[in-house]
Amino acid sequence: MIRPKLRLLSTGALIIAAGACSDASDSPASTPTPGPGAETPAGEPPSDPAPENMEAASNGASGGAGESTTADLPLQPNAVTTFDADNPFFQYSGRVSFADPKRPEFSAPGVYITARFRGSAVAVLLDDQFKWGNNRSFFDVTIDGEPQPKLAPEMGITRYLVAEGLPPGEHDIVIAKRTEASIGRAAFLGLEIEGELLEPPPKPDLRIEFIGDSITAGAGVEAADGSADCSAPALPGADGGWGQPINNANATYAAVAARDLGAEYHLTAVSGIGLVRNYSSSFDARPMPEIYDLTFPEMIEGNTWDMTVWDPSRFVPDVVVVTLGTNDFSPGDNPPASPRPNMAIADYVAAYEAFLTMLRADYPDADIYALSSPMLGNGWPQATDTFADDLRAAVAQVASDLNTAGDARVHAFVMTQLTPGLGCGTHPNAAQHEMLGLQLAAELRATLGL
Repeated sequence: MIRPKLRLLSTGALIIAAGACSDASDSPASTPTPGPGAETPAGEPPSDPAPENMEAASNGASGGAGESTTADLPLQPNAVTTFDADNPFFQYSGRVSFADPKRPEFSAPGVYITARFRGSAVAVLLDDQFKWGNNRSFFDVTIDGEPQPKLAPEMGITRYLVAEGLPPGEHDIVIAKRTEASIGRAAFLGLEIEGELLEPPPKPDLRIEFIGDSITAGAGVEAADGSADCSAPALPGADGGWGQPINNANATYAAVAARDLGAEYHLTAVSGIGLVRNYSSSFDARPMPEIYDLTFPEMIEGNTWDMTVWDPSRFVPDVVVVTLGTNDFSPGDNPPASPRPNMAIADYVAAYEAFLTMLRADYPDADIYALSSPMLGNGWPQATDTFADDLRAAVAQVASDLNTAGDARVHAFVMTQLTPGLGCGTHPNAAQHEMLGLQLAAELRATLGL
């Protein structure tokens, strides 16, 4: 399998040398298409970002890793076609707004776009919000199931060459948003292909919706707890960042389980969120029941909200997996000076059953799984604390109560407790998510006969 290199192409042209790949420096200089977040001095076009911003762009395209494949051959332009985002051959999965069909917008983690094409090169067209000037969305790109270098948008750039020198034939591309809603929105503008866009295969029959917090959103997946990467900025010199480059919804237990089952999936997940109360109420105190029906769950500029309602009929899942409670039962950090009262199991059960009643109204035929938390433990911060046991008891009670009331399609599932999570902030790392996702997939197979 050819492992094409990833590089920026400000002009959007895909130029292929005979039998080889052209270097970015071979392209004629031109002004890149600015996005809405571009900050450019008057009269000066923004410059192309260095290839290292795309992480591993310097690796070889069709030769061995790190091996240059640019040949000293005359460049021969090939036919390049732009396929706009409203082309019916694009498949969208996740909460996406099509208010402008030419630039569908999304903020939720794990939104992914799939397409099939025939050709030797493909560029992704997207426009990132760069929220508040210091956030940046990140994306995973796969070609024929092979991961490509992480796509990190740059201000003023909307075209990203993600593969060239591909072998003849059909290819499948998937573009998946790694970062969560609070980091900002992105707009998909389409693909530029040295070749043609093809009709894709049908979407999977099995559909799963995952509802959760930072675990489901993929916080801290790709770095070790306590490492400098956990607080790495999203943009060079930017304040904050919270490790945005190493968060990855595409590597969570949810994505792992869905792929293992061959399912289409949606993620509705927000770091720090709870069912009754959040980890902290000092920034955005809305718990999951208050944001669940929104297309854009994040707080926006001016500390307000976009109240665009998500239409649940657009994605009717066969299975709904709810992984909440970590933040409800944790000590929390608000107010920081003193711990808050422990979560009462009875209060949590009542709120959980009300939330599942709301979900049942949207999805009358779905199997709903109430999961425990892999992060909560007992004996901390006080030796007498039983947070993990309390949450497990609560989800078991929810399933029992609703089964008794006649809803036999509500299930409780206890996730493996990590001791501890090895990712940032003791979140699960990628290997632990893999283990958790395969466990969940096995449970779904066993209980649903998949």
